[in-house]
Amino acid sequence: MRWIKGFLIGGIAMAALQALAQKPKPYPAVTQELASRIITAPAPNVPQSLAVVPFTATPSSPQSQAFGEYLTETIIGSIAGHPDKLKLFERTRMDAILKEHEFILTDLMKPAAALKIGQLAPIDAILSGTYTRLKSYIEVSARIIDVTSGEITMSYVGRIKMNKNMATLFAQPTAVPPVATDKEKGTVQITFNGNNPTTAKTTAEICKEKTEAFRPRLNDLSTPEKISAVVNDAMKTPFDHVCGKLHYEVMYAFTRFKLDPEAYKNFLVSTLDTIAYPYGDERAYEIVRYIANDGHIDAREWKAGFAAMSRVGNYSLSNYVSQLIGKTDAPEAEQKNRVAQYFDLTAQNKLGLPRPVSFEFAFVEMMEGLAKNQGLRQYVFETYAPRLLPDDKLKATLFSELSSMYKEETTPARKTELIGWLASFVNANEYPKAHEQLYDFAWNFKMTYNETTNATIRKEFPESDLRVLAQRCHEKFSNYALLTPYPSQKEDRINFCVRYNVAIPGVIPTVEEAEVILRGNDLTEQLRVMKLLALKDTPPLTLENTLVNLFNKKSLEDKATMNAIQTLAISVLGNLKTTNAKAIDYMIAVLPHYGNDTEAAKIALVKIGKPAVKALSARLDKTTDQEGGLQHQLITILGKIGKEAAASEKSIQRILTITRNSEVRYAAEAALQAMEN
Repeated sequence: MRWIKGFLIGGIAMAALQALAQKPKPYPAVTQELASRIITAPAPNVPQSLAVVPFTATPSSPQSQAFGEYLTETIIGSIAGHPDKLKLFERTRMDAILKEHEFILTDLMKPAAALKIGQLAPIDAILSGTYTRLKSYIEVSARIIDVTSGEITMSYVGRIKMNKNMATLFAQPTAVPPVATDKEKGTVQITFNGNNPTTAKTTAEICKEKTEAFRPRLNDLSTPEKISAVVNDAMKTPFDHVCGKLHYEVMYAFTRFKLDPEAYKNFLVSTLDTIAYPYGDERAYEIVRYIANDGHIDAREWKAGFAAMSRVGNYSLSNYVSQLIGKTDAPEAEQKNRVAQYFDLTAQNKLGLPRPVSFEFAFVEMMEGLAKNQGLRQYVFETYAPRLLPDDKLKATLFSELSSMYKEETTPARKTELIGWLASFVNANEYPKAHEQLYDFAWNFKMTYNETTNATIRKEFPESDLRVLAQRCHEKFSNYALLTPYPSQKEDRINFCVRYNVAIPGVIPTVEEAEVILRGNDLTEQLRVMKLLALKDTPPLTLENTLVNLFNKKSLEDKATMNAIQTLAISVLGNLKTTNAKAIDYMIAVLPHYGNDTEAAKIALVKIGKPAVKALSARLDKTTDQEGGLQHQLITILGKIGKEAAASEKSIQRILTITRNSEVRYAAEAALQAMEN
């Protein structure tokens, strides 16, 4: 199936075409067909995390909660047995989200609503649907919308044959007929030969016939004359809720083929001016999206669009911001002027219906709408964030905005400025999620075992900026380290603080405290201190002699712990790049052990480099033919040191001349080449 790039009217056009070709089928056939389409729908992530919301009636149909629930549960039951393809999001959790944020079920067929839900729930996509009861069948429409991109990845229309069981569900007390006056019922009496009425047609049926008759004209837009004729005929039908649905198909066709007839755009702008309550009327946003498709919003379009936006008081406000400000090619000064108009109206309590929205709500919606306009997004934050009176929830949102802006920024100098913004925010604000967000942000800088991933991390999260953050927010990092209830997280946070020199009194010992512990006899405490010191890239030089003295210690009670302490001492002295001859000799002496201390010594000696070359060469000169393994280790270490080990060439050349071990010979040749290069 072709992916429809987030354009709602495209889904409507496809659904209408599907409906034409369908005949009513039994309930099980339709539900199984829909379930199959859901399971095989394309998805960027497999298994796809999918939320299923209750099917609801269209405005023109009787509402039956019983039928909606029955249909929803049938679909869930049919798709639940495919964990390799789908992970179903818990319905009770989704119901709570819908209730808390006052979503209207019919709105969930719109990409705008799906995008918003994607910010509130850990899901990949949402399945929503509607049903319309007609005389002999029930028409069911469903679609899957990607909550990240707004793309409609699957759309379906089916007709369920009406029978007694289906009728019973609509006959229950929860089934409520649509409220309408006689005039609104839309029944048209067709008479012949005077006053004899024949079969009545509803307005919906007449409009459907009109749309079906008009649709073929969209198949030929090959000349300006044909385009003009389509526009003129389309404009004869008002874009209302009666027969105006054909305009969705016109907009979709013009967008798809990159057509932009001025007369039709003027017609839509005029229509937009007449929509009193855009927040509950999908026409408004679809018109705004159409006129913004060319990336240009002129003065008249802005006036009409801004007027419509000013009457929107829910989560879809950010979508208007995105179309009218975020995606336009207007000069920077004009964009900033439009942003100012938005916030001025908010400050006057004139933005939003049915109630004006708060300045804080308007700010969040503006930031979401500018998610792909990095420059303007930063301007809005810097200019208008100081006017906010944030509660705990908004503080968490502001942190997320700052971290997102930092990640998306590509200029290194500007990234460092943004880390300063984030540090100032962290130091100025306390709220329940602060400790989680700060450390979660720091984990973004962690390297992985995948070098391709690491290249991206270095670009998006350079460690130099993390050091700035750790230095400026050291008190926060310290205070937050122990707030997590999870031991593993607590250990990770403590290790972070050790590495970035953040003191945690009573947990991370000072240099003086560490020296006292390492000179004592408590092996458990010594091991804890050594593990912390091993995390530091540059351990305190004042501890060098104390660390070297650990090599003299023995333990009858706990040899394993003592060996672990001494192994860590090797690593720490390697990080110190020690020149202590006793330490270097000890490292060389453990090479034949082939244990953890051996591996630590090999790494440490390479880090020490030139100061270790003399001792390594001397030990190599003393080896015999029976010590091929040790020869291989010594030569490999010298080769990794490289040019600075040039003084050992004579010793290596001697081994190359006398050895009969092919592995030692290969290592010697490679080491000599490394020293030359």
